[in-house]
Amino acid sequence: MKVKKSLFIATSSFGINKKSTLDLLKRNKINFKLNPLKRKLNADELMRLAKNNTHILAGTEMYDKKVLNNLKKLKFIFRLGSGAENLDVKELKKRKIKIIKSKVTPEIAVAELIVGMSLSLLRDLHRHNSNMKNKIWIKKMGNTIQNKKFGIIGYGKVGRYLAKILKGMGVKLFINDKIKFKLQNFKSLNYLLSKSDIIAICMNSDGKKCFLNKNKIKKIKKDAILINTSRANLIDNNYLYSVLKSNKNFKAALDVYDKEPYFGKFCKLDNILLTPHIAGYAKEIREKMEQEAIYRIIEEIKDES
Repeated sequence: MKVKKSLFIATSSFGINKKSTLDLLKRNKINFKLNPLKRKLNADELMRLAKNNTHILAGTEMYDKKVLNNLKKLKFIFRLGSGAENLDVKELKKRKIKIIKSKVTPEIAVAELIVGMSLSLLRDLHRHNSNMKNKIWIKKMGNTIQNKKFGIIGYGKVGRYLAKILKGMGVKLFINDKIKFKLQNFKSLNYLLSKSDIIAICMNSDGKKCFLNKNKIKKIKKDAILINTSRANLIDNNYLYSVLKSNKNFKAALDVYDKEPYFGKFCKLDNILLTPHIAGYAKEIREKMEQEAIYRIIEEIKDES
């Protein structure tokens, strides 16, 4: 008996900017269902909503053995976005579930957000904005980004594009990566951590190891800025919180969290800038990613028919 193909779109806001993307599915007579909760799905929600689907357009929700055990009809996953830490690749291959990842990458959007976060924290824009809206007129003198020592940990697509932007802003760049690139400004991790005024984490996560642990965070300057738009588990967030709470001169910006949606203890601090996992969430990038995904899924379903 032939299995009826059906697509579950797990990402929370698919097609909101460009309705023609969904029209493509309709014109090609693809049976699809959107995420009705309009947010990241937990395991139980994903199992319930996608249990009868053969194809999934995945976001950052988790596809582990428990979830896959309940998605008995699943044959294909398209991962919309960068990274695949949420996919149990070994288990997927064992079950002969095909995995395709986006070729369109969000480095422009991510790097621009890092620059924006840096400028906001240097000039205390978030606090000035909050004060003004509460009818408080206080001028707090900030700092320029020019001549700052800017450390980039991870020299992949995001790290390289970030360096490209920053070169025109008069900063002194320090680069570190697990691959030892032959660059004049390539530095050891210890050097980068201890000398940088601003540090951006632009590396991938293996999903297991906390990269910036307590001992490494201790090496960072007391008045530095730490930015993480990559993965939450790269930083010891409990220790980061204690540093931020005890030292108001230390600042941070986070776009990723251990649990999302996030409304935890960082929200109570005023020396941290928080965004709701929006680093790659820019209209121009998103539209390209979604279009790529739809064309690939249509092609896949038609080939199987």
